Amino acid sequence: ISKKGATQIVMFSGIMNATRYSDILSASLVPFLKEMYPHGHRLYQDNDPKHTSKYIQCYFEANGVNWWKSPAESPDLNPIELMWGSMKNFIRDKLKPKNLGELKEGIRKYWSTLTPEVCTRYIDHLQKVMPVVVQVEGAPSGH
Repeated sequence: ISKKGATQIVMFSGIMNATRYSDILSASLVPFLKEMYPHGHRLYQDNDPKHTSKYIQCYFEANGVNWWKSPAESPDLNPIELMWGSMKNFIRDKLKPKNLGELKEGIRKYWSTLTPEVCTRYIDHLQKVMPVVVQVEGAPSGH
């Protein structure tokens, strides 16, 4: 997500690894960055090993992706975590899918609600969380 909205969603089956992650980045993130942020951007992601592997670091360098390293174990500082929680609640509480097709449709439906304004609210939440994270010396903020 970004203050200009969400990237195209990519759904897959199977196990995620660095190679598959780079394929997803090529299909959605890199074109989005080139179109929406031609003069610069910052990518914030968690420290999952497939996100931080040498393979992905080389991919970022080759594709001009400006990755900001994040502190370890810092979901409070990652706006996408708020979005994932909201999507899970939407699907579980409102849609209640009964099969894989309904689940995928629910994900698409939720993703279509991610306007620039909605994404900006998730990102701007950091302004509320950062002082608390500093105050608790990096411990979970409860936000």
